[in-house]
Amino acid sequence: MISREVADKVGKLVGESLREHFKDDFVFDPILVEPAIDPFGDEYLDICVVYEGEYEKLDPGWTVGLTTRLGEELLELGVTGVPSHSFVPKSDWKEIFQSRHPRVHEPW
Repeated sequence: MISREVADKVGKLVGESLREHFKDDFVFDPILVEPAIDPFGDEYLDICVVYEGEYEKLDPGWTVGLTTRLGEELLELGVTGVPSHSFVPKSDWKEIFQSRHPRVHEPW
């Protein structure tokens, strides 16, 4: 399984890439990266990016390729599966977090 240390490093890479591209248009916090197993038994990273900012400026042409652009760095960290990533507005993230992790106490 992908370690917590590697997942945290991936979260930092994702955050750096987002901040570099979007500058001050958005606040990306938190960026949640969880190791997961797909229905075929393959491991991957599930990345949930919580953002504050105008949705219309969240360029899907750029965001869809986010993990592809990080490909080399991910391979260096030992991440070989294709990560899944989603963007969630800050106003909705608590509800989404609780639906994904119903037994975890609120982290905020």
